This record gives sequence, C-alpha cells and structure tokens, in this order.
Amino acid sequence: MSRGPWEFEEPLCAEVGVEIFYTDDKDEKKVDSMSTYAMANSICKQCPHKAECADWAIRNELFGFWGGLSPKERTNIRKHKRIPVNIDLKQI
Repeated sequence: MSRGPWEFEEPLCAEVGVEIFYTDDKDEKKVDSMSTYAMANSICKQCPHKAECADWAIRNELFGFWGGLSPKERTNIRKHKRIPVNIDLKQI
C-alpha cells in the first residue's frame, strides 16, 4: 500500500498551504479554477513527490489538485486504466 501525501518528507505543497489545491468551482474550465490549478500545477511540477502523490490520488482522492492532476484528469485515468477509487463515500 502506498503512503499518503501527508507522510512525504517535506512536500512543496506543505510550504504554501492547501488553499490553492482546491477550488470552489465544480467546473474546472472556469477562469478562477484554471488559474488556481495553474498555480497548484507550478508547485507540483517542482515537487520530488509528484509521481507518488499522483499515484496515491488516482486511487484515493476525488477532490482537489494532487500530484499535478485535477479531479477530472484523475477520473479519466481511472476510467482508462479501470482503476477503482478507494474511498468510503459515507465519509464525504
């Protein structure tokens, strides 16, 4: 089992806070969402944990920008590779 991003050694996202990794908009194509995700992506690109974070998020996270991937991008990867998401929907 892979470790969660909160267990990584000094991830870059921890230095800036989580706000830019989440957007209030449901539509990722809205300008505000795109701008927020662009900022998040610029941080992810520099992080040594990007691949590990993305892999974890594909399997475990529905919301937010993780490992350089938006929720829609992770959903597309799950569908294409037939990867189930490991989330207890009762907790959402």
